[in-house]
Amino acid sequence: MVGFIAMHRMRVLAGMTAAAVLPAAPAFAAGETVAAMGLPEFASLVLVALSGAAAGFAVATLLMRRKVQPLAADATREAALRLIAEERQAAARQDYQKLFEGSVDGIYVTTAGGAILNANRALARMMGFETPRELIDGVTDVARDIYVDPADRAEYQRRMARDGMVREFEYRARGRDGRVVWLSDSATAVRDANGDIVRYEGTVRDITNQMHTERALNEARHHLQQVIDTVPAVINVKDTSLRYILMNRYMAGVFGIEPEAAIGRTTSELMARYGSAKSDDNDRRLLATGEELGFYEEEYLDAAGTLRQWMVNKVPLRGADGTVQSIVTVALDIGERKRVEQDMREARDAAETALVNLRATQNSLIETEKLAALGRLVAGVAHEVNNPVGIGLTVASSLERRCALFEAEVAKGELRRSHLTEFIAANRDAAGQLVANLNRAAELIQSFKQVAVDRSFSHRRSFDVGDLTEQLVTSLRPGSRKHNLALTVECEPGIEMNSYPGSYGQVLTNLFLNAVAHAFPEGRPGQIDIRVRGHGADEVELTFADNGCGMSVDVRRHAFDPFYTTRRDQGGTGLGLHIVHSLVTGRLGGRLSLESAPGEGTRIEIVLPRAGPLDLAAE
Repeated sequence: MVGFIAMHRMRVLAGMTAAAVLPAAPAFAAGETVAAMGLPEFASLVLVALSGAAAGFAVATLLMRRKVQPLAADATREAALRLIAEERQAAARQDYQKLFEGSVDGIYVTTAGGAILNANRALARMMGFETPRELIDGVTDVARDIYVDPADRAEYQRRMARDGMVREFEYRARGRDGRVVWLSDSATAVRDANGDIVRYEGTVRDITNQMHTERALNEARHHLQQVIDTVPAVINVKDTSLRYILMNRYMAGVFGIEPEAAIGRTTSELMARYGSAKSDDNDRRLLATGEELGFYEEEYLDAAGTLRQWMVNKVPLRGADGTVQSIVTVALDIGERKRVEQDMREARDAAETALVNLRATQNSLIETEKLAALGRLVAGVAHEVNNPVGIGLTVASSLERRCALFEAEVAKGELRRSHLTEFIAANRDAAGQLVANLNRAAELIQSFKQVAVDRSFSHRRSFDVGDLTEQLVTSLRPGSRKHNLALTVECEPGIEMNSYPGSYGQVLTNLFLNAVAHAFPEGRPGQIDIRVRGHGADEVELTFADNGCGMSVDVRRHAFDPFYTTRRDQGGTGLGLHIVHSLVTGRLGGRLSLESAPGEGTRIEIVLPRAGPLDLAAE
């Protein structure tokens, strides 16, 4: 409200001439008087001329009260108009006073020097006074008594001198009790005929709460800026014209700019500074749909020319009417993650290649170990065959000498009946020994031949488990006697399997060789027991036990791991039991368990299906 503009207009209205307020009166004939017209006719004329029933009534009443004598028409008319103007001016003053006192804004009139000429009740209350009079009397210089900062008063006067007015000029004012309030001042300078300022007329509003609110908002905004500046991620807010209204320091660093300098600018403007660009399509899509975009990846160059990768999400902020007012963007730098992912992919590819090579090497070592086991078996069989063959050779040599002597006696004619009988008996004994030893050698060779064939060709065939076990044990006994080990076998007769005898033989051979190498250190004698029996209608159980040194918990845990051995310094490969585990669980389709403790020997139980798997390739 600009109260003094209204007051000025009222004063102009009150000062208007009567001729301007009322219409022109009817013309009288020369020398005509009121007396000639009569009082009723004159009153009617006045009422017609007046603009307003109340004013006409006032004039008529006044004329009758004064009982004026008839006057000249012009004089009477002027008196009536003057009276009407005074009444209207009084009414205008009364209306202005009501407006002046009832205004919620403070209204004042001060001299150019700072003395208060007039003030309303609202202004008095703002300054802590009971009445306007107390305010006027209590303040002699507004610059000293009202303004907290004299520089604000100087600025006020400078603007008045330059512009003749101020609009919403904000400053701090000190009240009667010392309380500081914020005022918003709108005023006009009034000049005299010489153009000098004689007074200021204006209105003020108490904006203390508004300033406190704005200060709280500024503090909250500052705290928010501080918080988001600590976040190691891009955070920004754009208006619907895609200009930044908030940006954290992390993102400003990406653009090589201070956060405050980015406000009001677009992404294109910021990136153009270092010759780069980025599409705003995602922002426009959000504005078009009004929906959150969800996380997506994007990349662009930063101010240093480095390509940065980001995981981005954009969320709309809506106003009270539900329309999108701004766009919040949060982006996480995933460059390091991308580099790690690339390194991991390369490492995975390298590991897969190494694994392929390792498996090929492992398979080669396993085959080598199998051949080594077969070689040890051959050595044992060769030693075992050597005995009957050697005996047979000795007997045959002795028989050859006897035949030569017999031939010489016959040629001399000195053959006696007793010599012939002795020669026949010796030949019969030699022949028996030759047959027995050659049969033993034949059995050993046949047993080894079957084992070797089974090892070389992993064909699935039917076989008697007991017979196959006996054949295998026959080839293993030389090794047991060499190491002073007692080997006992107990096989349930009549157990048929349709499986892979070569793999079965490999399992039994590896278990035996492993026991010889690890269970009885320093050539200590011991016992190995092998037992085969049925396990339900469809399975066979093979138990291999020794009374050797046993295994610790750690060794037992890793017993079937490839390349794990406790005798690497003595040539161990760590593949013996691993091959056993692979053949049992893979080729033979069975399962196994191991029980062992230090000083209590080792017991391995293997359960195999009577019908081996059909679709497994040879090991």
